[in-house]
Amino acid sequence: VIVADNGSTDGTREILEGLPVELVDDPEVGYFQSRKMTALAERARKGGADWLVLFDADEIWCSQYGRLGDMLEAHTPDYGLVTAALFDHVATGFDLDEPDPVRRIGWRRRDPLPLPKVAARAVEGLVIEQGNHWARHPVPARFTPEPALIVHHLPYRSVEQIIRKVRNGAQAYAAADGLPEETGAHWRQWGRLSDEELGDVMRKWFWRADPTVPVNIDGEHQPPLFYDPAPLP
Repeated sequence: VIVADNGSTDGTREILEGLPVELVDDPEVGYFQSRKMTALAERARKGGADWLVLFDADEIWCSQYGRLGDMLEAHTPDYGLVTAALFDHVATGFDLDEPDPVRRIGWRRRDPLPLPKVAARAVEGLVIEQGNHWARHPVPARFTPEPALIVHHLPYRSVEQIIRKVRNGAQAYAAADGLPEETGAHWRQWGRLSDEELGDVMRKWFWRADPTVPVNIDGEHQPPLFYDPAPLP
């Protein structure tokens, strides 16, 4: 496991130093995600990795068919990418009284997000795209047309957390000179909102008092949520 620490100040660094992971310092504020992830992917390849699982800290990856590694190795060499369905979890009034958000927030949206995530076969010249959702091989490779893996995604967990996340994201994009303005557009847009307005965004779109009933938000029908806690040891 390779972890890039991008200037964390919440105790993450101290936790990582006690775990069997390779810790990489990334002091650059700018959100050059494609360049940074591509460098990490090459580091993993040189370290002997056969596959690269490009996950963020707020994701739990799993397979319906056993171990993640076994599922990846079952694909023939012509497959370069294995896709994963990405499901957003939503904070609710039914959440458990539990400090760990992964154990606490068990309800998720029924439909996956439009963009999947991917695990990529480790080859020289692999490029991880901005957004961490796709990868490009130097020679085009096959990818699974239907998602073979599942990602439990917990992006927004409380009002305080979404404010902190947006402020960090907006600062990182503001420092990323040369990236097109449309890259990270929602981070830039949300970064202009006040803390109170971001709290309203959280409560409106990423919170359900009762996850078992449908809601209508700005004319958009939102079906009931599905209870599917992320698998944990």
